[in-house]
Amino acid sequence: MKKSLITILGISFAILTTGCETKEEKKVVTYKYTTAEVYTNMCAKCHGDQAQGNPKKKGPALNDQSVQDLKLGIEDFKNGGNGVNSSGSEHEVMEHNYKSIIKKGMDYDTDAMAQYIYDNFNINKK
Repeated sequence: MKKSLITILGISFAILTTGCETKEEKKVVTYKYTTAEVYTNMCAKCHGDQAQGNPKKKGPALNDQSVQDLKLGIEDFKNGGNGVNSSGSEHEVMEHNYKSIIKKGMDYDTDAMAQYIYDNFNINKK
């Protein structure tokens, strides 16, 4: 009786836990242009060639932000939010800019772009 109960419990446990592991498959995306090419051709116009910002274009500086802040801002921008330090009419400009980026085939990985900006332009890193 005990042996049967242990066997039944063991089988039940195996059935219940089978398939419980869900491995989230990460979609591999290949981009047409490098992160540097996208920044140079699409972002530098408003954010500056050294991410110093461009007041004439209302592009805020990005060279003083942490990688995490850059990631959050870029994710917000790509997901239809107002992007880094933008509000009001600047939101519409950012939406237009992202649509232009996509039309030109210059999409990019958010994390890679944040890391690129930080590694190449950050004035506060030590």
